[in-house]
Amino acid sequence: MNKKLLLIPLALLLAISLIAIGCPGGQDAEEKTLRVGMILGITGFFSVREVPDLNQARFAADIINEQGGITVNGEKYMVELVVADTKSTFDGVTAAANKLVFDEGIDLIIGPTAFFAPAAGAVCDPEQVLRFNTWVVHTPGEMDASTPYSFMAGNGSLLTTAAAAQYLKETYPEVKKVAIVTPDDGAPPFVIPIATEILAAQGISVVGDPVIYPNETQDFNAFVAKLNAIEEADATFMQNGLVFQMGPLVKGLRESGNYKPYAGSLPARISQVMAIAGEAAMKDVFSIALTPGDPGMAPVASEIIDRVSAEYGADYQLEMTAPNCLWVLKEAIEAAQSLDPMTIKDQLESMDEVETIWGPAKICGEQTLGIKHVIASPQAVQILKDGVETSAGWIDLGFIP
Repeated sequence: MNKKLLLIPLALLLAISLIAIGCPGGQDAEEKTLRVGMILGITGFFSVREVPDLNQARFAADIINEQGGITVNGEKYMVELVVADTKSTFDGVTAAANKLVFDEGIDLIIGPTAFFAPAAGAVCDPEQVLRFNTWVVHTPGEMDASTPYSFMAGNGSLLTTAAAAQYLKETYPEVKKVAIVTPDDGAPPFVIPIATEILAAQGISVVGDPVIYPNETQDFNAFVAKLNAIEEADATFMQNGLVFQMGPLVKGLRESGNYKPYAGSLPARISQVMAIAGEAAMKDVFSIALTPGDPGMAPVASEIIDRVSAEYGADYQLEMTAPNCLWVLKEAIEAAQSLDPMTIKDQLESMDEVETIWGPAKICGEQTLGIKHVIASPQAVQILKDGVETSAGWIDLGFIP
């Protein structure tokens, strides 16, 4: 038998075997994974906000992976989200942070939200873990000069307040004075001065004492009465809160004969407010919320929302802050060409703009918050028109001092 004839199939067999086991130069080299932690309240009272945000982040991760993952030095990393449940408690936040940092060895984290953030910082900051807060209400230790490893990449009261104040001035130029209503979540002493300054920049002053209600409030009649007592107010300005708080407040005001404009500086879908307050109550009510099918929405955000609507229904709550955190993290990693948290942090701080799911956003906030860690994403306004929640346009905040 001719030995040369045997060498050809043996060589082919060896080549096929090398490709099959993923050797260098093979077409199916071993896939790399980037594990990103998430600290969210999947159970407990805050789950009404956090579960939708988690589901939306999963779609964002799917889109990143479908596009080939995150590229670092020529290598592709597929995103894997590792979720730790806070159970909507501060102790739960600490436990979740410990689990991700020490048990899972994760040093890139999305969350937690707002007033829960300081509990995570106490664990993460000493380990130089980079965090992207899904919301910031500006209590100390969320994101300020004392938190060098925390970015406001999701959203926050600073941004929604600026958008709501601008829309209020443009749409209701006769409004010169507002009464503020806000939940007692620890933020009022810190966020109300910020809101007052932002409103003043639009020529609007705050009158009366802020009306502050406990987060667990079920009956809002007493707080409606306090708002009505501020007779000199031309409008009500709701600073923070949740949809199941905005609905009863709007309903109570309208039933008491108060039809002044109601500005919701929060991402409460108007359709859900209407479900509580009734359609007749919704005249001159707006919120900083997202509308499915909005033609002014950026393509990535539209794709995520389309997938959310297909999976969970068109009326599903749209938080979309965790997806934006993930997208900003992806952009920062690729700009830095590194997975090292400190290199990523330095890269973001050196940039003036970053791509978000909403389009380009300024990186700013050094004067206002003492640190250049604000991602000033464009904000959507929503109203009710002909009984249907409708986009009232977008406000590009630009640079936040």
